[in-house]
Amino acid sequence: MRAVPLALVAAVACRRAPPPAAPDAPAAPSAPRAHDLTRAYQVVEVRYGATIRGHVRWRGPRPRPEAMVVPPHSDPGHCGTQQPLEPLTVAPDGGVLGAVVSLRIMRGAAPRRAAVTIDQRRCRYEPRVASITVGAELRFTNNDPEVFHNVHAYYGEDGEDPWFNEASPTGVTIARRIERAGVVRLVCDSGHTWMVAYVHAFNHPYHTVTDANGAYAIPDVPPGEYQLTMWHEGWARRDRAGDPRPAFVAHVGLVQSVTVRAPEVTADFPLGEGLDALNEHHALGGRDATGR
Repeated sequence: MRAVPLALVAAVACRRAPPPAAPDAPAAPSAPRAHDLTRAYQVVEVRYGATIRGHVRWRGPRPRPEAMVVPPHSDPGHCGTQQPLEPLTVAPDGGVLGAVVSLRIMRGAAPRRAAVTIDQRRCRYEPRVASITVGAELRFTNNDPEVFHNVHAYYGEDGEDPWFNEASPTGVTIARRIERAGVVRLVCDSGHTWMVAYVHAFNHPYHTVTDANGAYAIPDVPPGEYQLTMWHEGWARRDRAGDPRPAFVAHVGLVQSVTVRAPEVTADFPLGEGLDALNEHHALGGRDATGR
């Protein structure tokens, strides 16, 4: 099943190119999506705050890893002759890296506007998926020696609305401030068509990305009833005719109800092929996670 996407995602792609093209002209903002928090977030004192923690775990057979051949004009001397396509990274115990977990919440602690850095290293974006708070600085670094990258950023999971387009030479940091919640997609126009990264932006502090073990934790949540969401970029190929960039099936979004009581709540999400019935159950809020 395809559920509603949950937050701002930034996907980054890069290109080895001549001097950078002029930045895209600002475009009118996209229509708000179901996951966009368009109402004002209210900062309040949080008493008896709890931590929501859990895992995103893969169920069932794992897709076969794929790789993309690096053409002669795309720096195979540094990038290698093949680049792995890594939309899905699963630990031995099934934990899924790079899933965004967040709360739908309108009142809570003050947002933590910590800067987030995406590094261009080994001709890949690291991390591939990140979350950030509106008002924080998003930074891009290039640690690939003598490889010219280009950061082309779009709002929207599939890149419908241009944000900026800027050269990213080795050793130079690009910094942009996040001004709105939603999804930003970053791509590279310099021949490194496999490079992609997603950044989800929120107007509250209750968001995170799963680690290499599929684990996450969201602290200082006020007691109450909430919807907890999980987003993953998808894993099955759906390449488009005439487009050299690898693309994948629609992004996966799951939702479950949580009752938050101090000091801790556990809420896990499944991910995998053939889970449509379970995903439907989650999307309807059918599974509760209750604090003990």
